[in-house]
Amino acid sequence: MNIELTHAEAVVLSDLLYRISEKEEYFEDIAEQYVLWKIEAQLDKALTEPFFENYKEVIEQNRDIVRKNY
Repeated sequence: MNIELTHAEAVVLSDLLYRISEKEEYFEDIAEQYVLWKIEAQLDKALTEPFFENYKEVIEQNRDIVRKNY
């Protein structure tokens, strides 16, 4: 399966997954968390933005891009 995302969508998704990935209350089964971690790892390999010093600004810019495109 392939899922196509714009770069901005990938940045926004990466941020969301990071925020929820450690919260066990979101998962009914550990298998769900494993799948989430796999997606998160793939995004981590593809993106450099999470390591930028101005990440808060970058995520807001990418959220704006996604909002404007919908």
